[in-house]
Amino acid sequence: MEGFIDSLVPIIGIVAVFGMPVFVVWTALHFNNKKKEQFHASLQKLIESGQQLTPELLQSIPGYVEEDKKVSEIKSGAILIGIGVGVVLLGYLGLHSTVVWASGLLVVSLGLALLAVGIYTEKKNSDDAA
Repeated sequence: MEGFIDSLVPIIGIVAVFGMPVFVVWTALHFNNKKKEQFHASLQKLIESGQQLTPELLQSIPGYVEEDKKVSEIKSGAILIGIGVGVVLLGYLGLHSTVVWASGLLVVSLGLALLAVGIYTEKKNSDDAA
C-alpha cells in the first residue's frame, strides 16, 4: 500500500502543476461570464420596463465594462526598448551571458518595430485628418 501512495505523489504533482493554470483561467472566465450575464439580465429588465437607456444608467448597472482605451504603440515601443536595453546590459555586464544579451536585442528590435508602427499610424491618421 505504501508503494502505491508513493507512486501517486508524482502523478498528483504533475496534475497539480498543469491543472492549476487551467483552473485559474477557467475561474477567471467563469466569473467574467457571470458578470456579463448579470449585466445583460439587468439590461433586459430595463428594456422590458420601457426605461430610457442613458449612458449614466448603463454605467450604474452591475457588470458594466467601459470600452478599452487604445494603447499607444509609441508608448509600448518605448517601454519595450527600455526593457530590452536593460536585459542587454544585464546579459553583457552582469551575467556575461550571450543568451541573455541576444534575448535583450530581440526585445529591443521588437520595441523598435512597435515604435515604427506607432509613428507610421500616427502620421497616417494626421494626414487623413488634414
